[in-house]
Amino acid sequence: MGLRDEIQADIAEAFSDDLADAVHQFTCIKIIYSGDFDFATQTYEHQEDASYTGRGVLFGSYQRDLVKPTDYEVTDSKATVLQNEVTAVPQINDVWETAKGQFKVIDIGADPVGVTWKVQLRKVS
Repeated sequence: MGLRDEIQADIAEAFSDDLADAVHQFTCIKIIYSGDFDFATQTYEHQEDASYTGRGVLFGSYQRDLVKPTDYEVTDSKATVLQNEVTAVPQINDVWETAKGQFKVIDIGADPVGVTWKVQLRKVS
């Protein structure tokens, strides 16, 4: 087992035990458009549904951070999710369905060893 696998296993254990009250599930369902765009019908040639799920500490705060994202809003939340527990790579503008409502992915970044993603979430009205 490599170092990354060990770190992911330790964090997953913490998510299940010590941090269980702060960990939330999320689901993203979106439509992927491809092919040529038909201006007459305002549709794409192909569309398919895509979805992914995961869990993490979703509702962290930026309040104490000295460096905030450039497009930060006071109501934004900071999520930390394990890369190996998310079934697809999250993308900017994805909308996550959570127990606390819908949240849009504003920004996403990986840690240097590829264990977690840090995600900036914004509540969808």
